[in-house]
Formats: sequence, structure tokens, C-alpha cells
Amino acid sequence: MRIVDLLERDAALYPQRTAVAVDGGPSATFAELRNRVRRLATGLEHAGVSRGARVALMADNGLAFFDVYLAAAYLGAAAVPLNTQLAEPELAFVLSNAEPSLTVTTSDYAQRLGAIGSTGPVIDADGEAYAELLGSEPLADLDRATGDGTALIIYTSGTTGRPKGVCLSQRGLAFNGLTTALVQRFRPDDVFLSTTPLYHAASGTRVFSMLADGQTHVVLRSFSPESFFAAVAEHRVTISILVPAQIRRLLGHPGFDEADLSSLRLIVYGAAPTAGPLIRQAHERFGCGLYQAYGITEGVSNLTGLLPEDHDLAMAGHSELLDSCGRVVPGVRIELHDDSGNLVAPGEVGEIRVKSEKVMAGYWRDPEQTAEALVGGWLRTGDLGRFDDDGYLYIVGRSKDMLVSGGVNIYPSEIEAVLYDHPAVSEVAVVGRPDLEWGERPVAFVELLPEESLDGLRDWCRQRLAKIKVPDEFIAVDSFPRTVTGKIRKVELREHLAAS
Repeated sequence: MRIVDLLERDAALYPQRTAVAVDGGPSATFAELRNRVRRLATGLEHAGVSRGARVALMADNGLAFFDVYLAAAYLGAAAVPLNTQLAEPELAFVLSNAEPSLTVTTSDYAQRLGAIGSTGPVIDADGEAYAELLGSEPLADLDRATGDGTALIIYTSGTTGRPKGVCLSQRGLAFNGLTTALVQRFRPDDVFLSTTPLYHAASGTRVFSMLADGQTHVVLRSFSPESFFAAVAEHRVTISILVPAQIRRLLGHPGFDEADLSSLRLIVYGAAPTAGPLIRQAHERFGCGLYQAYGITEGVSNLTGLLPEDHDLAMAGHSELLDSCGRVVPGVRIELHDDSGNLVAPGEVGEIRVKSEKVMAGYWRDPEQTAEALVGGWLRTGDLGRFDDDGYLYIVGRSKDMLVSGGVNIYPSEIEAVLYDHPAVSEVAVVGRPDLEWGERPVAFVELLPEESLDGLRDWCRQRLAKIKVPDEFIAVDSFPRTVTGKIRKVELREHLAAS
């Protein structure tokens, strides 16, 4: 199975259907997209891009992502999206590690890339050189690509260390599209809205997923409540993906109740822990189905799903399901293992291991990390979770985030869940601080709702947690340091504790 085959089928069956529409910008039908991509593939080949090469891309959301991702796939090459939020040393590392044959960028980033340096030419997607590439004859040979070939190398955000290039194959990306279509019940007339950067796995892999059966992909250049409301109404969006911070902004916007969201049938949320009260509010006010996913870049994102009917069940009295990320999606196997590699029983915590056609081939030019992550055909995620008797998965945290205090394992997510239920708390993150007596002790960083204080949080925890799990300190913050997808950068919180 190849990405090439998905686009060729869509262009044959739905030639005049809109494939991609950049909100406030250009759009292309499936026939136009196929022709555009084939022409760019020929142009890239003439510029020195061959099978197995890398094509880097640094841009804000736009048509260039569809151009480069798909044209590289037609050549059997790999696209390497560059995170625009990276600092210069991080960006320089990614470029030196990936060694792209060519880099496509936009005017906003061309000068920055020029100062850093790259291994190949840098082409401005807004300039004449790129237009010349698109003016090439369409690629006629469609056999350059293979299912096993790497089509996308996404560098991890580096929240726990130096970024690693996750190699995702054509087969894995295409397979992910089909499994996502099954579990999220795609229809050919679905219109999906990307609200987060396309250089990230959650939205970036949707460039391929929405080719599953001719679905339309609408892209926001940048997110705001106003742009979201307008795009949903104009394009009659049926599915969108939102991170918790975006959901909060939408629900808190004074224009929410007047916005036309009647076309929405599903909101996919995840990428960061989402508090139960926020989910309940979203369920009540959006008036459409909710779908929570657990996934990692190394597994092409979506590995489990808490379905709309699961949310309905939670609202009807099974509230514990809101702490779950659902059950395993089709085409994926998940097992939980203890430190000795043994399977754990339902209810017990273990490391999440994944087996699927979707799993990465490895980390680019990093055999040691690859050998550590891929063991016996299974991907070791480093995440900790537990299954209940019905197969619902509950994430309890990263193995590196787990605290050991007085010989007792403490999972930050358990403390965070208790604090999220306090009426004064907007958001919370718990990390460990070294302690001479206990080894580690939990500290809670708390973003409070307006006009609230930390008073009462300690007693709240004492009434609901074992004494050893009650945080030693509660620290109020105005906002949290985050990755681009909304995940709290706990490494910075630990650094703050170390510095103080």
C-alpha cells in the first residue's frame, strides 16, 4: 500500500471534488492536486531529489505541505517538516542530521535558513524558482515509490532531550489513514479542518489520512476562535482536531453561542491531558460527537479511541471513562509490561508497547535509540498505563515522570486528576523534586481561575489522596510553558525547581 495509490484513486473517482482548501488562500481539486504533485515531483527530480533522499520544508500552514509531502512520496523520497518554533541550535541539528537534498521554505523563513545553512539549495515557495518546478512535465513513472520506503521524517519535539527523526513509511501512513477512517467513521463527503501546525504529527499525517476516500482537507493558516468559527461555517466542516487549550479558548469566547457550528459531527481532541470538567462542557455546548485519542509520533499518532458513544456513556453515569483514552483502534495491538518485560494484569500499571503496520521503521541515523525503542517487533513507548476489565486504557504518565517517594511509585496524573476537580483550578502539572529523606517528593504547579487562590488545595488533596501523594508545595503560575501542540513542558518546570 502506498500514498501514491491513494491520491491516484481519489483523482480518478473524485476529480472535481475539493481535495485541499487553505482558509483564505488557494484550493485544489483532486485532479488538480494530482497534476500539481506530479509536476513538482518531476521538478524536484531534476533538482537532484532521488529515491531515498530528503526534502525539508519550513513554512506556516499552506499548500506547500501538500505539495512537498506528496511529491516526495511519488519519488520515493522523504519529506522532513521543520518546526518553525525551534531555536537556531535545534534547527541546525535537524538540518545537519537529516541532510536534505533540497529545502523548500517561504519568504518569512528563507533568511533564517540561509543564516543557519543547509546541505542543499533553499527554494522559496513564493518565488519564481518554485513556480518553475511546478511548470515541469508531470511525472509519468509511478513505480518510484515502495510501501516500505520512508515518506515522512518527523523530528520529535525534544521535550525530554535532543530531537529524534521518526521515520514513517508509505505503508504505515496509508494504513493509518484507513484505520482512522474506520474508527472515526469517515464519509466521502467529510470535510476535515486542521487547526494545528502541519509540521506536527497530529495534523501533518492527516495530509495522507484524508486521502482515504476523497475527503476534503481545510487548513487554518493560524488558529483563533474567530478563524475557527468562520472556517467551520464557510467550508461546512464536519470533523476537526483541537488541543485542550484551543477548546478552552473557543468555549470562553463571547461569540461561541452565535457561531454556526451546525455542520460539525465530530471533534477529535488529545495531544495533552484534558480535564474532565472541560470535556463535560465541550460535550454539552458543541452539540456534536467527541473523540479522544492517545497516540505518539512513532506510532503515526492515533492508537486508541474514546468514541462518541463512550462519551455519552460517561455523561450518563460512568464518569470514570473520561479519565480513559479509550480502546485500541483497528490494526493496532497494545500490551502493558512490567520492568522485567512481563505482561501485567488488568488494573495494574505497565509500560505501553505497540505492534502495528503503523509503527515507525526507526529513528533516522540513530541505531542505538532505535534498538532501545523497537524490541522484538514491539514499540516501547515509555508511557505508563493500565487497562480496565473492559479494555479501556488509562494513561498514568511517562515512565520518566513517575516519582519514587519512600519506595512508593507515585504517578503525577493521579494527583493532577484530583486537583482538576477543585473548582479553583484551571490547569495543573505535577513534577518530582529531589528529596534527601524520601528520594523524591511531588510539587504541583497550578494555573488558577480568575480571583482564586491556592488556599484549600492541600486539604483537598489530603481528603482524596494517600498522605505520601499529597504535594509538598503548590506553586501558582500565570501560564505553562508548552510545546506547539499544547503539551506542558515539564522539563522546564523541573528546571525551575532546580534553579530555585
